[in-house]
Amino acid sequence: MKNPFDKFIIALAPMAGVTDFAFRKICADFGADMVVSEMLSIKAIENGSKQSLKMLREESSALRCCQLFGHELKSIERVLSSDLFDAYDYIDFNCGCPAPKIVKNGDGSALMRDIEKARPVIASLVKNSKKPVSVKFRLGIDDNINYLEFAKMCEEEGVAFITLHARTREQGYAGSVDKSAYEKLVRAVNIPVFWSGDIKTKEDVAYAQSIGCAGVMIGRNAIGNPEIFSVLKGITPPYSKRGAVRTHLELLKTYYKSERTLVAYFKKHLMWYVKSTDNATLLKQKILQFTTLTEIESVIDQM
Repeated sequence: MKNPFDKFIIALAPMAGVTDFAFRKICADFGADMVVSEMLSIKAIENGSKQSLKMLREESSALRCCQLFGHELKSIERVLSSDLFDAYDYIDFNCGCPAPKIVKNGDGSALMRDIEKARPVIASLVKNSKKPVSVKFRLGIDDNINYLEFAKMCEEEGVAFITLHARTREQGYAGSVDKSAYEKLVRAVNIPVFWSGDIKTKEDVAYAQSIGCAGVMIGRNAIGNPEIFSVLKGITPPYSKRGAVRTHLELLKTYYKSERTLVAYFKKHLMWYVKSTDNATLLKQKILQFTTLTEIESVIDQM
């Protein structure tokens, strides 16, 4: 399959409760070539969940990827064949989430337990989606390291590219990724491979590129730190950290109609943004007590 990318991609990875539309836009401003949405339930979308449908909002200037999870074939057919994803360039399918409630329902990394049971799910996604489909997965689950076989199945079913987080489901986010797995995966398939996990420096990016990866996805190292994309690409940031925080808040004001809801949500982002500042511990303690936008804006003004 032809590589759809004309350059090495540095992407923002999907993270629940983090990669809202505003943060995705900011990361794109700072240089992310691709941004991926928070994980959305196909079933919830099918059932008309107002929250899920609202979360489909997309305004970034980068390649846009909507991450979905689920496994029911009829739901996949109905949802993926709709026009709901017209704002996106790709559909990313999650086969790697380690969260107990997701796995218990047969979704996320649970789909790696039986490749032949997962095959019709992947096939249905590719068949019914109006956008190219990518799949994100782990090394394996239940001590069964089967990522190479899983990747080959995805390739056989027409997936456009794949992303490996080289930890098992049981590892969660502990320890270090298995770097050797990415090189093995690149050699095993003929579709683009993205590296997800532990990317922090230009050297990490250079190594991923040197072994043949098509791109990297930056997750936890981008939280509260959109500047990482400018650093990794060696470009001048478009605006300051304060500007990023201010932009994030102003965009979210158009999303949350209730000040109380907005403050409750944004406090965690603000604590992430201030983590590298002086007196971060004291600031975080204060932020936890905030109940108004005036209090939040007072901290931003001091950044």
